[in-house]
Amino acid sequence: MIYELRNTRTGEKAPYKTTVEITERDDIITFKFTANNCQFYTPYKGEYNNVHSRGDACEILIGSDPQRKVYYEIEISPNNDLFLAKMTNHGIVDGRIKLDIDYIDKCFLKSNVELIENGYIATVWFNKNDILTGDDDIYFNAYRLETDGGHRDKHLMALNPTMNGAFHTIASYNYLKYYLK
Repeated sequence: MIYELRNTRTGEKAPYKTTVEITERDDIITFKFTANNCQFYTPYKGEYNNVHSRGDACEILIGSDPQRKVYYEIEISPNNDLFLAKMTNHGIVDGRIKLDIDYIDKCFLKSNVELIENGYIATVWFNKNDILTGDDDIYFNAYRLETDGGHRDKHLMALNPTMNGAFHTIASYNYLKYYLK
């Protein structure tokens, strides 16, 4: 199925159209983002695990921990740079979300980026058995960051808006099985 991302802060229509198509076949989960109106700001060139929230990217938070505190963060830039880490979310500490980041040295993802007029198509796929972080069903949320050429005021878009400026909002994660129709 194909879904459109919304403004994550308000839930309203996003400033730039972004869709994500989610499929599963033979235990391979695929996320295919189509990101329109992009200025392709990517400060890193081909460096694995350096793109974390520092430029334009499509992102997935996905896991199976019953408490939804341990999950993977996946980012893919318009350059096909990848970021992959296992996150432990400790909730709000001193007014901010406290995360432990465990960078994954051996990447189990495959990805491809195709530049299109005024945007890009970013596809990432992996075996669902590689992302298990607990014994619950797989949950996730999908996002896009657009910096308008590197500006700090990012446009944040989400499949399931968090209603704040943060992506790591546990209440916004939904079960993957409901999106695989």
